[in-house]
Amino acid sequence: METGTVWRWKPRNGTGVIKLDDADGTLVWFHLSDARGDLDIVTIAEGLPVEVEVEPIPRGECTCRAKSVHCRS
Repeated sequence: METGTVWRWKPRNGTGVIKLDDADGTLVWFHLSDARGDLDIVTIAEGLPVEVEVEPIPRGECTCRAKSVHCRS
Protein backbone atom coordinates (compact mmCIF):
# COMPACT_ATOMS: atom_id res chain seq x y z
CA MET A 1 0.00 0.00 0.00
CA GLU A 2 1.05 3.55 -0.74
CA THR A 3 0.40 6.54 1.52
CA GLY A 4 -0.96 9.88 0.41
CA THR A 5 -3.47 12.65 0.98
CA VAL A 6 -6.84 13.37 -0.59
CA TRP A 7 -5.92 16.25 -2.89
CA ARG A 8 -9.31 16.84 -4.54
CA TRP A 9 -12.76 15.57 -3.61
CA LYS A 10 -16.03 16.08 -5.48
CA PRO A 11 -18.80 14.55 -3.32
CA ARG A 12 -21.45 15.30 -5.95
CA ASN A 13 -19.66 12.94 -8.37
CA GLY A 14 -18.18 10.65 -5.71
CA THR A 15 -14.75 11.09 -7.30
CA GLY A 16 -11.44 12.44 -6.16
CA VAL A 17 -7.69 12.56 -6.54
CA ILE A 18 -5.07 11.38 -4.06
CA LYS A 19 -1.56 12.81 -4.11
CA LEU A 20 0.90 10.12 -3.06
CA ASP A 21 3.69 10.80 -0.58
CA ASP A 22 6.28 9.58 -3.11
CA ALA A 23 9.04 11.81 -4.52
CA ASP A 24 7.01 12.59 -7.65
CA GLY A 25 3.72 13.39 -5.90
CA THR A 26 1.95 10.88 -8.15
CA LEU A 27 -1.76 11.59 -8.66
CA VAL A 28 -4.20 8.70 -8.22
CA TRP A 29 -7.85 8.87 -9.33
CA PHE A 30 -10.46 7.23 -7.08
CA HIS A 31 -14.19 6.71 -6.84
CA LEU A 32 -16.32 6.47 -3.72
CA SER A 33 -16.79 2.75 -4.44
CA ASP A 34 -13.03 2.30 -3.80
CA ALA A 35 -13.40 3.54 -0.18
CA ARG A 36 -13.06 0.93 2.56
CA GLY A 37 -13.53 0.85 6.32
CA ASP A 38 -14.68 4.09 7.92
CA LEU A 39 -14.51 6.11 4.69
CA ASP A 40 -17.75 7.29 3.13
CA ILE A 41 -19.10 10.33 1.30
CA VAL A 42 -19.23 12.33 4.56
CA THR A 43 -15.81 11.39 6.02
CA ILE A 44 -13.75 11.82 2.85
CA ALA A 45 -12.34 15.35 2.70
CA GLU A 46 -9.46 17.20 1.08
CA GLY A 47 -6.34 16.89 3.24
CA LEU A 48 -7.36 13.51 4.69
CA PRO A 49 -4.33 11.16 5.04
CA VAL A 50 -5.03 7.80 3.38
CA GLU A 51 -3.48 4.49 2.37
CA VAL A 52 -4.20 3.45 -1.18
CA GLU A 53 -3.66 0.36 -3.31
CA VAL A 54 -3.03 1.47 -6.89
CA GLU A 55 -3.17 -0.05 -10.33
CA PRO A 56 -1.36 1.46 -13.33
CA ILE A 57 -4.43 2.60 -15.24
CA PRO A 58 -4.15 6.29 -16.22
CA ARG A 59 -7.15 8.63 -16.28
CA GLY A 60 -6.85 12.27 -17.24
CA GLU A 61 -4.04 13.94 -15.30
CA CYS A 62 -3.68 10.90 -13.03
CA THR A 63 -1.13 8.19 -13.78
CA CYS A 64 -2.85 5.55 -11.62
CA ARG A 65 -6.25 4.43 -10.40
CA ALA A 66 -7.08 3.34 -6.85
CA LYS A 67 -8.18 -0.24 -6.19
CA SER A 68 -8.91 0.53 -2.54
CA VAL A 69 -8.60 3.54 -0.24
CA HIS A 70 -8.33 3.30 3.56
CA CYS A 71 -8.11 6.00 6.22
CA ARG A 72 -4.55 6.19 7.56
CA SER A 73 -4.43 5.80 11.31
